[in-house]
Amino acid sequence: MDQYELITEKTEILGEGPTWDSRNQTVYWIDIKGMHFSSLRLGGKKIETLKTKGMISSLVPSRSGKLYATIGHGYYRIDPTNGDEELLGEVEKDIQSNRFNDGKVDPFGNYWAGTMDMNEKSPTGALYVYTHDGDLKKVLDHFTISNGLAWNNEKKKFYHIDTPTRKVMVYDFDEDCHLTNGKVAADMSHEDGYPDGMNMDSEGMLWVCHWAGHQVSQWNPDTGKKLQSIKLPATNVTSCVFGGKDLDELFVSSAKLTDAQTPNVSDMGGSVFRLKTDVSGVETYKFKD
Repeated sequence: MDQYELITEKTEILGEGPTWDSRNQTVYWIDIKGMHFSSLRLGGKKIETLKTKGMISSLVPSRSGKLYATIGHGYYRIDPTNGDEELLGEVEKDIQSNRFNDGKVDPFGNYWAGTMDMNEKSPTGALYVYTHDGDLKKVLDHFTISNGLAWNNEKKKFYHIDTPTRKVMVYDFDEDCHLTNGKVAADMSHEDGYPDGMNMDSEGMLWVCHWAGHQVSQWNPDTGKKLQSIKLPATNVTSCVFGGKDLDELFVSSAKLTDAQTPNVSDMGGSVFRLKTDVSGVETYKFKD
């Protein structure tokens, strides 16, 4: 379980948001500060990279084959052949210290994404959804760093992280994008690092990445118990997605050390890791366009 393969080695500044498209057996990931996204078709050796016009913070596949992304303050449609960007909607243009952060598609084809305070101090962020009908609406607010998102396999629960709280919250969720009855699903306040991106496996367990914590951990959201931890040689582990032919490979992104962190030449931050897991994941949901 602890054995890993390097997809890329220390190439990303703020590597984030890996996503999987089973149709072309391709894993995608982004570099927020590097302002680009990359992809690798499994079995191939060439990594394709396309620049974006701003800080891309999430990237999702769609049912039509187009890619959708959050960049800066906006939702965009991206042509995967040339990187052309089409703005679909914007939020919080009056809060220049904010930007979009993590985002993901729900089981019904809607694109959820949250915003964050780039100074990481004020709860000026919110959670939004761009529906498959083209509506853009705010769902929750008062977040400092809106981060990991996941849905349970019965499509009735939504999980969300506001990183500084060091907690995973769970809400009742429905097809109309309503969230109610929020409560703590996992308290990570005694763990190393801070919860960042996350994903759900086929058994309903959450896989959470630890910023400043060197690991990906698996949690039972019904009991709040930590089940296992996979250590990685990167301090800032940022997000993960299940992929591969049998969805039993975990692709994990990471970020380079920040200026505030102690320099360490052996740190592998900025790499994308590939791990074989003992459980399968859930198919990445695609935006319904």
